[in-house]
Amino acid sequence: MSVTLEQNDEMLLAQTEIRHLKDTIQALRDEMEKVRFDKDEAISRAVSESNKEIQQLRATSIALRDRLESLHFDKDESVHSAVKDGKDEAGQLQQTIQSMRDEMDAVKFSYEDQIEQLSREARDESRQLHETVQALRDDIDAIKSNTKK
Repeated sequence: MSVTLEQNDEMLLAQTEIRHLKDTIQALRDEMEKVRFDKDEAISRAVSESNKEIQQLRATSIALRDRLESLHFDKDESVHSAVKDGKDEAGQLQQTIQSMRDEMDAVKFSYEDQIEQLSREARDESRQLHETVQALRDDIDAIKSNTKK
């Protein structure tokens, strides 16, 4: 009987060891399942955060692209406006120059007319003076010849 008791004890020890091993295996499986769950959860969070970051980066990229296009449009508009203003100013300056040329020509023609008129008046006056001098000479000659007779 001692052999059977020993065998029973060994059997009991083996069964206890088997139960402990099964419990250990179950605990390790539970732990492994928990680690797998935590890992999957961490991966899900990382993927979710990555997706959020990607969406934010896309939104930022779109906003920057829109801002860049707006700045480009504003710059083009400013350049066109500056060119237009420059052309307008050049046109106004050309009109002013033409107006001043016309005024200068008018003044020049006016002075030329005045000079021509003064020249005519001086010639007429000179001719009248010559005629008067000639008439006076003729009168003096006539008086001299009347006094000699």
